[in-house]
Amino acid sequence: MESKFLVFDKYTTPGRKTPMYAVKNKQSLITLGAIYFYPAWRKYVFEAVNDTIFDASCLIDIVNFMQEIQAEWRAGLKK
Repeated sequence: MESKFLVFDKYTTPGRKTPMYAVKNKQSLITLGAIYFYPAWRKYVFEAVNDTIFDASCLIDIVNFMQEIQAEWRAGLKK
């Protein structure tokens, strides 16, 4: 997904079945938070770094990205 102000960098960590995504400022590449799968809810969630602020367009981009990866995860279950 293309965002005007954000970059979603995929990474993996040992012991996790699902990838995580660092949410970064596109210009400075400063990490603003992380998107990861929360097993108790069976959904991807966003956890922001302390003292970060977002406008509506950035939040919409984050939600749209989360919906995309959630759909991919669900499609993988049906295989």
